[in-house]
Amino acid sequence: MKRRHFLKSAGAMTLAAPAVFASASPAPGKTEAAHPRLDVTWYGGATMLLSCGELTLLTDPAFGEGRKAFRMGNPNAMFDLAKGPDIIFHERLTEFRGMDLSDIDYGLLSHLHEDHFDQKAEQTLSRDLPFFVPVHDRETMAGKGFTNLRQADWGEEHVLEKGGVSVSVIAIPAEHSENPEISRILGFGNGYWLTFRDGDWSKSVYWTGDTFPTPNVLKALEPFGAPDILIPHLGGVGSTGPLGQISMGAADAAEFVAHLQPGKVLPIHHSTYALYLEPVSGLPAALEGKTAGLDLVSEGTRVSYS
Repeated sequence: MKRRHFLKSAGAMTLAAPAVFASASPAPGKTEAAHPRLDVTWYGGATMLLSCGELTLLTDPAFGEGRKAFRMGNPNAMFDLAKGPDIIFHERLTEFRGMDLSDIDYGLLSHLHEDHFDQKAEQTLSRDLPFFVPVHDRETMAGKGFTNLRQADWGEEHVLEKGGVSVSVIAIPAEHSENPEISRILGFGNGYWLTFRDGDWSKSVYWTGDTFPTPNVLKALEPFGAPDILIPHLGGVGSTGPLGQISMGAADAAEFVAHLQPGKVLPIHHSTYALYLEPVSGLPAALEGKTAGLDLVSEGTRVSYS
């Protein structure tokens, strides 16, 4: 079985999808501030808007709702590794607040598992939206009809500019398991080191993607130092299945924090789906009380960093 396709559904399902989502409550717009700041709005799962001035990035779009939010293999159930997991619908447990897609300048993809790029997002997003994608996923994204793809190779820098604001985008290796063989089965993805700049002001973000603090990942991070903001993926996915744990739990995130010493920690990839097994409530204890920089937020919340 091909890498990355191990958990994937056999095909896209048909979903009614509007061109623009209308939010039940006013969705945060782009940053409007006298002084530079970075606004991070978490929409659930690994989906965020990161806005600085006129520049907005969308991460890992997943827009499905309800009991059939997306279709993918079930890594939490026991299955024959030679045959692969059962393909099922996965339930979203929380409301999707909606977003104005016209605000988005670039997309960032960590990898193509459907809890990170679901069937509804595939049907809804403009095919010419500029997307940074891992090397392993470029061909598949092109096959879905997306035409403005930028391959994000590990360690390679891309600089985006708009309205006097710039962001440096550097892909960091993401290893989906601490077991190298399981990582190979699932396919390697990307985390991203982002540095936003507006004049003399700057703010660095390390968005981990689905990874663990493995030796390979920590070595790749050595040149960057301490990020202003660490955004880790939690959830403890897979801990009840034959693959073993394939997304971080609280103890793994605490290891990242101890190693990187970030200024702020904004955990995502928890609580949204039944797929996620470990609640985020364990993170404060794993941090051993060192929670001064911990931002625990619910979906739809915008956090501003100046």
